[in-house]
This record gives sequence, structure tokens and C-alpha cells, in this order.
Amino acid sequence: MTASRTPVRLPDRLVRRALAVSMALALACPAAPTAAFDTPEVPDWHDYLPPDMDYHPEAPTPEELLGWRFGQWHLHHHELVRYFEALAAWSDRVTLVEYARSHGRRPLVLAVVTSPANHERLEDLRRGHVDQVLGAWEQESQRLQAGAEAGATGDQDDPDAGGDGADSGQETPLIVWMGYGVHGDEPSASQAAPLLAYHLAAARAEEVGGLLDDTVVLIDPCLNPDGMERFAAWTNFHRGRHPSPHRRDQEHVQAFPGGRTNYYWFDLNRDWLPAVHPESRGRLRLFHQWLPQVLTDYHEMGNVNRSYFFQPGIPDMVHPLTPELNQRLTLDIARHHAAALDELGTLYYTGETFDDFYIGKGSTYPDLNGSIGILFEQASSRGFHQDTEHGRLTFPTTIRHQVVTSLSTLRAADELRGELSSAQRQHHREAAQRAATDPVKAHVVSAPDDRGRLTAFAELLDLHGIRHARLGEAVRADGQRFRPGSSLVIPADQPRHHLLTAMLETRTEFESNVFYDVSAWHLPSAFGLLHAELPTVPAMADEPVATPQGRVIGPREAVAYLVPWPPQGAPGALARLGRENVRSWVAQRPIVTAEVDGGESWPHGTIVVPVAVQEEIGTGALRRLMRELAAEHGLRIRAVSTGLGDGGIDLGSPSLAPVAAPELLLVVGPGASSQAAGAVWHQFDQVWQAPLTMVEGSRINPALLRDFNTLILADAPFRGLPSAARSAIESWVRQGGCLIAFGTSVSSLAEQEWVGVETRKAAFDGPDDDEEPPPTSGEGAADDGGGDDGQNHAEDRAGAAAEIDVVPHPADTPYDGAAERRALRNVRGVVVGAWLDATHPLAYGYSDHGPQLALLRQGTTFLERSDNSLRNPLVYTDDPLIAGAIAAPNLQALRGSTPVQVRPVDSGQVILMTDNPVFRGHWHGSARLLANAVFFGRLVSAGSGGEDGEEDHDGPAELDD
Repeated sequence: MTASRTPVRLPDRLVRRALAVSMALALACPAAPTAAFDTPEVPDWHDYLPPDMDYHPEAPTPEELLGWRFGQWHLHHHELVRYFEALAAWSDRVTLVEYARSHGRRPLVLAVVTSPANHERLEDLRRGHVDQVLGAWEQESQRLQAGAEAGATGDQDDPDAGGDGADSGQETPLIVWMGYGVHGDEPSASQAAPLLAYHLAAARAEEVGGLLDDTVVLIDPCLNPDGMERFAAWTNFHRGRHPSPHRRDQEHVQAFPGGRTNYYWFDLNRDWLPAVHPESRGRLRLFHQWLPQVLTDYHEMGNVNRSYFFQPGIPDMVHPLTPELNQRLTLDIARHHAAALDELGTLYYTGETFDDFYIGKGSTYPDLNGSIGILFEQASSRGFHQDTEHGRLTFPTTIRHQVVTSLSTLRAADELRGELSSAQRQHHREAAQRAATDPVKAHVVSAPDDRGRLTAFAELLDLHGIRHARLGEAVRADGQRFRPGSSLVIPADQPRHHLLTAMLETRTEFESNVFYDVSAWHLPSAFGLLHAELPTVPAMADEPVATPQGRVIGPREAVAYLVPWPPQGAPGALARLGRENVRSWVAQRPIVTAEVDGGESWPHGTIVVPVAVQEEIGTGALRRLMRELAAEHGLRIRAVSTGLGDGGIDLGSPSLAPVAAPELLLVVGPGASSQAAGAVWHQFDQVWQAPLTMVEGSRINPALLRDFNTLILADAPFRGLPSAARSAIESWVRQGGCLIAFGTSVSSLAEQEWVGVETRKAAFDGPDDDEEPPPTSGEGAADDGGGDDGQNHAEDRAGAAAEIDVVPHPADTPYDGAAERRALRNVRGVVVGAWLDATHPLAYGYSDHGPQLALLRQGTTFLERSDNSLRNPLVYTDDPLIAGAIAAPNLQALRGSTPVQVRPVDSGQVILMTDNPVFRGHWHGSARLLANAVFFGRLVSAGSGGEDGEEDHDGPAELDD
């Protein structure tokens, strides 16, 4: 369990000052602008709330603070926070906690709402609740261990055999987490939060006071501050005095990248598992500190013609490790939503459209942790109002629906509090029971070539409350050797056994074969780690895995420095060397240093920085820079005293190739996937600390391209660029430019004769054989912010079948289900394996990783291998499926194809990658492919070598004498 942190109330003097300033500004605002935009469609603020409710007259209302009628404008994030600060300053029922800052430096706050008496002992209540929940697991685990030692077996399958010891004692308040607005352009969610907070803080009714005596309500008003701000600015700037209800009005159609995503254009509702971003990391810490029984996740649907959805979702699209009791309680809670919406006369639906499978979503992650996660989806007005099949949908109406189901959630939780608390403890008892019967007693993972990835994985486990320890003695499993210094042990018997199993499983069989997100996410593969399951728990060391401490070793007066390439920090160091105008080379053959310099072997891809040839930096400054890079990136840099090797190449060898600093251009804008482009931007800007330039495709021209040597198309179809831009790119490549493309960009480039690549097609039978499967960008169809919500609907889902035979269907196949049959033809997200040639520049750094690399595969573009084997640094194995679901024809097409291919075009290169190497910012194992393409892609020389291997693969393929 992660260390607890007591929620801290913001200093009263600061909150009072903020309230005074806010109220003064609100009172100073003239009324004329508000009246000018006033319409009968905007209700009074109290019309959103229960009728005839008695509220404290001195409580600050949203309208008093904002200066305009609620629902008339979209709240900016600072206005939302300002209101919560004012409410917390006024009410003794509310404490405000800042738990993170977004990339854009905006605060993420959590309002803790409960009775004043509970606030006085809040930390004791929190600890008592957590102790009861985790105590249920501990008692059951101890009982089962005692029974196993005594040879008892009869009661281990009885979930109640351990008694209710953890249920005894003082009952603690129910914990309900209300989460709003993970997608910034789904505004009714976050707009409902201040109204709920006002109701709970100001209502004087006995039912509200009684609720707060027995409940701690955690209101997370905005999970995505940067996206909320981007959307609010857009819609408020494009709304006139007489807003248009037409769906194509500028107010309703956002410009790239839209407001859905965060600062770096990531979908935060896919980040609960990888926890790449500060918003998610801060939230996970609080989630595991509180362990709520219920967590709500409020969204909007981009399809304005839909009604209102709440879970349960599609019955056969629930993660197999989600307990049945979880789904039953979700249905019990749903009846309260139905009753509340029936009273309004509002249409709604359940059991369709949305799944509950991917554990990295906000409504599914709680289910694997013993909570009840519930998704809500309101059809979006995407502005002030829109005309729909059901009539005109207004922004205030969408807000009201979210408020109504927020209140019905609290009523349901209050009524079901005993069952919810019991179910949470039962979940943890079942965790002990599953661990006892599971033949896997521990997992071991290792990163022999890059301890930085191992420590990053350990940090992620900590965020999820997963216990782990450093391996205490060497272990051999699955033909792999795990060493103590570079390996972690993860015991299976722990409170979050369900979550741990889901994180590490390699499932390939599923009840349903249609997915609305990825079907696999095997985290060891994502981190590029070796992984094995163990039948016993090996010896564990007391000390944790040490974070790599970078240093420079060797003589002070060096002739050169050797920088290792495998560590994930190496690309950042190489980028810094380029910015400092430090000349560097890459070793295209191994180096073995002299005995005086350690006698060490340094593999292909080692970066060599000679001292004497530097013109822009002196010897002392270079030494200081290397020490700085070693410390910053956790690198073990070797200073050598001689350029003479001991069995490998010397440091003046022609097998050392100069590395030119990359001048990067990333194509963004209409037609490009903002999330794929955002992943590249984040990788360079945050991870590798390297600058790149982003331009929209319509702005590309020959003059612009002359400033760059590398162009990246990340899910930006080439055919979608203006013809002038396409011509400019082709000419630029022919003159020596390096074009890197992945995702949907590959299939588009495959159509270009000048690229010269061949693809293969999966052999599906049946009358739909000529139909193309729905296109995927790898991140959902709603990438432009003006489309759907990305939690794809049944007819939009790009699903897959779990290695099943897709048989021809008869001519009288029913129309119902056609979308699902089409979805089976796509590959939504599976983990697959590819063989690699570690001597190839695009595979440098994988020498100690093993011959196989795990990739996250999406889409149905399959590249044929080139007859020139030098152009195929990676090839999918004959049995590539590691985890996930894929239809048999797609699997057959995948076998033996190549995920990465180099195509020389005159003096330049095109590097094609069918798989996103930096998928969602956490596929660390394949991220080095992108780094290699950027830094070494222009060095690749693919000569006339054929499949028979007559060309020398170990080193550069020289085209001249």
C-alpha cells in the first residue's frame, strides 16, 4: 500500500482573500452584457436543483460569484476553481485539496464534503475505512495460509468462511467519489460539479445533513483542466448573441486539436492504467488513499441525437475479472437514475454502446479495485444549443441531467451503503482466495539492459498500490535468467490481486470478440521487460531496486567518451549533445575497450564523443557536460584513455558514423490524429527533452522543408495533405530528407509509386470481402474534438476477434449485428512479437533485450517484406500473438510481414512503421525505434543485399569502394 497523505485544507487566509476578491469582481461587473445574452432557455440556478429545497441564504451561489446566469456561458477552469475556493471558505462542510498541477500549470482540486463533525476527525475516519477494507484481505489471507499449513482444504472456496472479522467494529462513513470532465469538450460534466457542491454545502434539509453524517463525498470537479480551458475558450469565442442551433456552426466544430484531450493531446480516460500524466498520477494517489465504494465518471456523447446513457453497459463486454456482484450493484444503482430521469421525462438507455473492459478507463479501473465504477454519457450540445432528432438540446438541459444523476447516485449509495461496504470487503477477501488457488504465486520482471525502465515500472506499481520487492537471488524461468540487481518480484497474494492479474495477463480468449478500445495492454511488454510467472515466491531483498545513478567513470583526461544507447535516457542525452554543437558518432560495429579502460564490450549503437575533434566546446566544458548528462539521464558514461580497441573497432574506425543533430518537423492539424501527434510531441518534449517544430500540413512548402532534415507523419494520412504539400515532401525526400511515418500514414504512403512499398491484405471470406474495415487512428474516431466521444459506439467500434475463424455468413444474415461483423475485420489493439536484427541502425539498443520485441498493433495495414533484407529490421514472428484479440485472417496476414521498413528514395529515406512506437506515452519498449529512426535513419544504407544474406549485416552496407 502506498504511503498515506493527510488531505490538507488550503490556508484559510488565502481562501478568504480569494473569496473577497472574487465577490468584489463579481459585484463590480455591469449587468448589461449579461442581460444582452439572456434568453428564456437559461433557467435560474435553483432550477437545476431539487425543488422546494431550503438553502442557507448566505451561501455563495455560482451566479453571485460569476456575474451571469449559470449555463449561459461555459465556465473557464479558473472560474470553476474560484467558486470551489469560495464555497470552501464559507462552508464548514467543505475542505479543498489540491492534488496535482496539469502540464499547463492549472490546479486539480478535490472537494471533500461531509459533516463538520466528520471533518474534525477526517483522517481517523479515512484510516479506519482503509484499515477495514485491507483488513478483510489480510484476515482472509492469514486464514488461508493457516489452513494450508494445517492441511485444511474444505473451506477455501467459501467466500464467507473467514467470517466477518473485518466487518466488525465501528462502521465508517461511506466514501463516494464524483468525477467530472475527463474530456475537456464534454462540458456539462464539470458544469454540474459546482451545483452539486452548492447543494451539499448549503442545503439545510435534514436529509442532506443526515447523508453527510454518514458519507464523505469527494467531488473531483475537473479531471482535465487544460482541455476544459481549450474548449471553453473556443465555444465562448464563437457564440453570438443569437446562437445558431445548426450542428455545423463554428461554435460546434472545434479546430485541431479540440478540447477533448489534455495539454499534450492525450486522452486522460485511457491514462488510469499507464498513469503517464500528472493529472492521473495525482488522482491515483488519492484514490488509493480513500478507496471509495463508488466512483462516478461523467461524460458527454458527441452524437447529439442520442439521449442519456448510464451503466451497466454491454453485458458480454465486461472485464472477466470484474466480480458479478459489482455488476449487480451497478444495476441496483441504475434503477435510481432511471427513476430520477423518468420524473423529468428524460429519455435514457443502458446495456448498449459502451463496454467495461479496458481497465485504464475511469469507470472500469475502480471495478478491479473493489469499487463500483459508473459511466454516465449525456448527448452533447457542444455549445449553447443544437437541433436534434429529439428537438432542440440546450446546454442548461445537459447540465441538469448531470446534476440529477449526481443526486440519484448519492441517494442510491445512501440506500445501498451496507451492501456497497460489504461488497468492497468481499472483493478483497476474494483477492486472497484467488491468490490461494492461483498456480501463479509470483511474477518476476527484469530489464537487464536498462534499469531505468525497471524503476519506472516500480514507480507505476507504487501508484497502483501493488506491493513488490527486489529479487533476492537469481531465478531461471521460461528459459530466462533473472538477476537480483535488475529484477523485481511481485507476489500474487496481495489486496489488489484482481488489478495485478489484469495488468500482467496475456489473455487471448474472450467472451466477446468486439472491443471498443484495446483488447490487450500487457505492461511488461509495454515497458520492454522480461517477464515470467513463478509457482513459488522467490527470495526477496529488503532494499528496493535502486534508481540508476548516472556517473562518468574513467580517467579525467580522456580521448573520448562512450555513451550507452540502451537506457531510455540516452536519446535525451544525444539530443542535448546536438544542441550544444558537440560532435558525436555512432558505432556500427561493437567496441571493446582496452584493459586500462575496463576491457568492456560496447554494442552496436554506442555513442562515441571524441575530445580532440570538438570545435565548439573545450575539454573542461565537455567533461562537465558529460557529467551533467550522466546525472540527468541516469547514464554510465565511460571516459577512455586510448582510442585503440581490444578486439572491437578502434575509435577512428570507418564503422563510426557521424550523427547529425535532427531538425524535426511534425505534421499536425486537420486530418492528423491529435493523439498520435501528441504522443510524439510528449516523447520529445517531456521524455527526451528535445525540441521539435509542429506545423499544419497545409503550410508545408519547399521553403519550409529546407529548414528540416526529418519529417514525421504520425497517423496523418499522406493523401489528406494538399497536392502542393505532397509534391514538396516527395521532392524533399529525393534530395536527402528522412520521412518517418506510422499508423494510418503508412497505408496512405503505400499508395504512392515513388515510395515503392507493397502491402498484403487479410483473406476474409463472405459477401463483405471487398468492404474495408472501419479506419482507425489508433486512438478512436473522435480525434478532432468535433466528432464522437471516442468511447466508440457499437457501429463505430473497430474491434477484433480473439484468434477465431471468421466464417462466411449466409446471404440471409440478419442486418442486426452487421456492424459487429465488420468490426471483427479490424485489429483494435493487440500485443504482438517481432524478431529484430540488433545490428541494424533502426534496432540499435536492443542487443541485450533479446531477439524479440513486443509491439502494440492496431489497424490492418500489413507490409510485405522487401526482397532486400537490409530494409527489414523487424519481422513479425510466425506466432506473433502475445495478448489480445485478432481474427484468424488478420493473424495470418501478420505472420512474416514487417512492422518497420526502410525505403531509399534517391538521396533520402522513407521509414515506415505500422505500429505507433510511442503508443499512449507508455510503450517504452518500442520508443527506441522512433529514437533510432530520428537519429540514425539518415545513416541507413540499404544496398542490393537479398534474402540469401549475401550482404554483410554486421555493419554499414557500403555502396561504393
